[in-house]
Amino acid sequence: MDLVKLRDLHAKDRAAVISMLGDPTVMRFLGPRRALTEDESDLWFKRALANPSRFVIADVNSDEFIGFCGIKEMNGVMDFGYFISAEFWGKGIAAKACELVVEKLATEVDWETVQVFIAEHNVASMRVVEKLGWQVVHSATQDGEYGRYYRITR
Repeated sequence: MDLVKLRDLHAKDRAAVISMLGDPTVMRFLGPRRALTEDESDLWFKRALANPSRFVIADVNSDEFIGFCGIKEMNGVMDFGYFISAEFWGKGIAAKACELVVEKLATEVDWETVQVFIAEHNVASMRVVEKLGWQVVHSATQDGEYGRYYRITR
């Protein structure tokens, strides 16, 4: 039985998104690598609502917001990523959401052009990509952090 589904971002998700973006544990490997202030989070939410890129991960039964997963253009490169609220960690949700996105975008995306960077200290995300069978392309530094680039395999 599926735990999660993908959907668009809705105004009702605002409080959950702002809470997640303000959590230093969630944000330690994302963006500025720090929790966002409430004003920064609110601006981030408004931009995401107006210009959606990644899918919302939601509970399949309750429709509760869990996080984001998908592809976003960053500095001219298609970047695959996900981030979920800490309360949902360790439940297989990240791997399932990644599978759903890859399946949903299978005919729309050239996966050879999509980058996936996982910082060396992000052990949980490394386990997710290994579980998915994604292949290490090379090691590198991105935004001052050492890690690995992965190729999405289906």
